[in-house]
Amino acid sequence: MAEKPEKTVTITVNQDDHEVAMEKISYDEVVALYLSDGGAGSNEYLIKYSRGHSNNVSGTLAPGNEVMVKDGMRFRVSGTGES
Repeated sequence: MAEKPEKTVTITVNQDDHEVAMEKISYDEVVALYLSDGGAGSNEYLIKYSRGHSNNVSGTLAPGNEVMVKDGMRFRVSGTGES
């Protein structure tokens, strides 16, 4: 039996596109993508998302939470505290 190929979707974190092979993404994973793009370090981050699934099109991703991802979804990350 052939394995189902992993589905990847393209999401945008601030201005940078990332291909992710997952159905959900966590707060920590979004922060890690942001930092890998050269984002500024901070004690806390505010993550807002848009273009999500119909039952969760937009909102804020809080620490410890995760959200379903879909192709073309956008995340906006900004630091809220001093590093």
